[in-house]
Amino acid sequence: MRGGNETPVTIRVHRFAVVGRGDTIRFGTAGSNKVFVVSKEESEPDIPLTPLFSTDDTVYIGKETFELRIKELNSDADMRALEFLEQFHYKTNNSLSEKSHSEEQKSATASVGGRRAVLCADIKIGERWVPAGYIDLQMPLMMCKPRHDLFDYPFGHPERDIAWERWDQCAMKGYLNTIVRVGRIVVSPELRGLGITRRILKAAKTFAVERWHIGGVRPIFMEISAEMLRHIDFVSSSGFKYVGQTEGNLSRVVKDMEHMARAPSGEFGMMSLQRKYFRALEDYCKTIQISFEEGLEVLKRKIEQNHDALTTGEWAILRSIIRHPIPYYLCPLDDYASKYLHAALKARPPKEAVITKRSEFSVKSTQISIESLSIRAAYRMPETKSTKIIMDAFGLKGDTIYADIVQNISVKASNGNIILVVGSSGSGKSVFLNALDPGKTLDGNLMVRRTGILKYSAGWLRPLREDIPVFEALAEKFTPERAFIALSRAGLSEALAFIKPFWMLSRGQQYRAMMADLLLRDEEVWILDEFCSDLDPITAKIVAHNLRKQIIASGRIAFIAAANHTHYLDALRPTKVLMLRSGDQAAWLSFKEYQDEFLQQAG
Repeated sequence: MRGGNETPVTIRVHRFAVVGRGDTIRFGTAGSNKVFVVSKEESEPDIPLTPLFSTDDTVYIGKETFELRIKELNSDADMRALEFLEQFHYKTNNSLSEKSHSEEQKSATASVGGRRAVLCADIKIGERWVPAGYIDLQMPLMMCKPRHDLFDYPFGHPERDIAWERWDQCAMKGYLNTIVRVGRIVVSPELRGLGITRRILKAAKTFAVERWHIGGVRPIFMEISAEMLRHIDFVSSSGFKYVGQTEGNLSRVVKDMEHMARAPSGEFGMMSLQRKYFRALEDYCKTIQISFEEGLEVLKRKIEQNHDALTTGEWAILRSIIRHPIPYYLCPLDDYASKYLHAALKARPPKEAVITKRSEFSVKSTQISIESLSIRAAYRMPETKSTKIIMDAFGLKGDTIYADIVQNISVKASNGNIILVVGSSGSGKSVFLNALDPGKTLDGNLMVRRTGILKYSAGWLRPLREDIPVFEALAEKFTPERAFIALSRAGLSEALAFIKPFWMLSRGQQYRAMMADLLLRDEEVWILDEFCSDLDPITAKIVAHNLRKQIIASGRIAFIAAANHTHYLDALRPTKVLMLRSGDQAAWLSFKEYQDEFLQQAG
């Protein structure tokens, strides 16, 4: 860059700094580290470039508080964190390649064309900061039919020089860059379900208002379009409004390919994306040794047919050419933009309804009332030489051993209740859970007495099939739409996790998949034995936190047994706690009473 007297000046800024050719730079007062991009609008303050953008937030899991820091990247460690997080996005994950991670890794810093800003979120666990997620902000889509239709509603900002009567070529040329696009948002799979996406979007909006600009002009809208929004609406809670469906290219892709084939050496005024489609179709034709004209016929026929008509090979190639319509959302970044969006959507509502698949997993009203539940074990000893030796040595008499496992317990629960069953090993937790399942046949050595009929169905947390992908295991039983929603609600929404078999998932992901399976089934009562016994404390907290949300949201009744549970107790927050003691009466405690008793013993 050059100073006011044309003398060359060099300043070093962070990677993805929002500055470029043609921007005017202003330095802060002497001795400060502040650098600004001069705003093009006199009514707007200059745009901070340094120091780095950074904002703090908080994530709560039970009573425990975790710090969350969302900031621009500025170090090698930040870049490594971004590269780590990139593996959880399907476009930068090489799990479907035979090459190893070291042989083929798509760079997290690869150019996407145009301006780009990346914010990374780190969460503090113990004394360490751990990568939690990131958001990639980019320049807006050039052509977007739902936005074009909406913005045909007149706009006139009262404080900024931004106005149009119709969203025509003149308006697009002058004001397209008052929109910033969310190109990508990713959260680490093990941390999903904690509201981190919402916090990252909140920080991104603050960043966009303060620091994003094109040519010194700040944005007034933020946009996002994504296939995932068909299934999970993860943006409305952050202030985004549904505007409509993008066009995709189904209606024109064949015509575009035909036109490009007739003039292969020209640019045709086509965007690079369309040229990429053309090359992909050429490669497809060469691979299966057909002419380009025959390839066009295949493409046309597959578009006209149902999506299921594609073979695996055809799908792998043609998916890179065919773009289906996807949901498009806008978020206002100031008060006037908010009022405008509300009025414009009222005057020009979306032509297509929101098609985000919604599914309710609620169950019917259920009451459990069991009185005087007692479980006794009886074992008739075999008459063997060994047993006679022991009987004689200790002076024992009789031929049957009796053990009272549970004595006179009354159980009452209703929708949304979480009952935590605790006790030392051998206190009868598993036997008690089995006695609550009306569909389970107990061991012949057990005698059960109770008053009350078990008028409900019970579902256990169970492993999924291991020979097919997790998504397929659920989709073939419950439909793809419901499987997608259940997995996402359980906190498992990573594309690669969907297509892995159960055995390839981490243990935390396996719990989430099993939770989705429970959600999809119709049982009113959930029974979970040895819950989170094989998870680390943080993952156990997150799984317990998500389980609690789903129990309450779906109105289930859950009985959860675990010997070691103190690390996730506050995240689960059970309605009641049943303490079982070997050889003694069981005790019912409230969550607070149990916490106080445990803390007193621990202290």
